[in-house]
This record gives sequence, structure tokens and C-alpha cells, in this order.
Amino acid sequence: MSPAHDAISAQGWCRHCGETHSLPYGESIVRAQQLMVEMESLGRLDYLAGDESADPALTTAQLLPGQRGHMFGVLECRDAQGATVWLRAFSSLGSGVRDIDGWAPPVLPTTTFEELVLPVQLEIKALTCQRNALPVDDPERQRIEARRRAMSRELMPQIHAAYRLRSLSGQLRPLDEIFLGDGGLPGGVGDCCAPKLLNHAAAQGLQPISLAEFFWGGSNASGRKQAGQFFPACEEKCQPILGYMLCQHSHE
Repeated sequence: MSPAHDAISAQGWCRHCGETHSLPYGESIVRAQQLMVEMESLGRLDYLAGDESADPALTTAQLLPGQRGHMFGVLECRDAQGATVWLRAFSSLGSGVRDIDGWAPPVLPTTTFEELVLPVQLEIKALTCQRNALPVDDPERQRIEARRRAMSRELMPQIHAAYRLRSLSGQLRPLDEIFLGDGGLPGGVGDCCAPKLLNHAAAQGLQPISLAEFFWGGSNASGRKQAGQFFPACEEKCQPILGYMLCQHSHE
């Protein structure tokens, strides 16, 4: 069952202005349903490419192997002339695909990812393979695991400092300055659909009107998420930054 058009799909409290900002599902529900039909028909995410130039690596079979599901979203906007503009996004894909024509780009620029994150991720992956090849009680396995964890801990603050998010007022601030929450920043903040869509809209000078995020593909392991089911922006990673991103007041 689809949510009501006036139900809240994304919200967050902004500490700068002291208000809670939000977006409804609105007409984005219909657009999201059209996107589901498109993906089912095409079987790939590079929808702007013709059949002859389509990239096999961008098929849903490759990106979502084993009928694995994933989160997608659409954002309804208005441009300066009042025309409707539709944006679409996918949450971070474990396959390493970050940027596809026609979809909202990642918040962390690809060049920054390739220079800062990717080399360390590849080294951590190599260490994981080395660790898994050793017996559980092997002291060397424990040393490798300790090094792997240390590298991850050192990388996370650098990643968080590199993420810079835009508010609708046009301001740009580091992720670690705007996140509202107790304890450290969880991994993956800024990689969900809502932040990617709102960040791109703000960069283009667009005014968001409605937002819808949905799960598409096979159901997840717990069965909590089913194909075609709509979900509001998550409490853990998105709500703590959406108040700032949706704010149209100056924070100077």
C-alpha cells in the first residue's frame, strides 16, 4: 500500500533556526511507481543509454545479484521559472558503482573517493582475504585483524571531514559539523537517497516539493523490506542531517 500524499517522507530538526523541516511524499509516489516499472522493463540503471551502448555492469542482475533489493528515491522540484524537475537517486551500492548518468551524484566527489577512500578500502579488502586464509587461532590472523581495524578507524574521520553538504539556503558545511546525534557518526551517512537528492537539488538551485524513497528488488533477509514498499528517510543516518539540508534560513 502506498503512503498518503500528505504523509511525511523526510524530516529533521535544524539547530541553527530551531525548527523542524520536512517534505511530504506528494506526487513523488506516482513518479516512484513509474521508476519501478522502468527498472523492471529495462533491467538496468543506465536508462539514458541506448540498448547498443548500455553497460553490462549496470544491469540490475549485476548490481543486485541474487535478487538482492536496494533503496531508490525520487525528488520533485521546481526551478526558478516554476517548471517541475524530477531527480532520481540510488543509495550507496556495495558493487562500487557511485555515479551513473541521469542519477543524482554522490555527495563525496568521485575524485576525492578515488584518492582518499579507495586505496585504503582496497588494502583493507586485501587484509581481509589474508585474515580469512588463516586458522582462527593463528596469532598472525589476530595481528592482521588488529591492523585492519586500525586502518578503518583512521579512515572514518577523514571520510566524514571530506563530506560537505548543502542546505537549501546555499550554505556548504562539513558533515561532522551538522550531524545531530549522540556518539560518533555511523558509517554511510550522506550516502542514502534523500541526502544525495537534496544536495544535488541545492547545487542546482532547485526547490524541493516532495520526496519518495522505496525498496526495489528481492526482499531483505529479515523480510522487513519488500519490493515496492515505501520508507521514510531513516532515523539513524538521515534525520540527523536533513534538518540542516532542508533549511532555507541563513546560518551565518
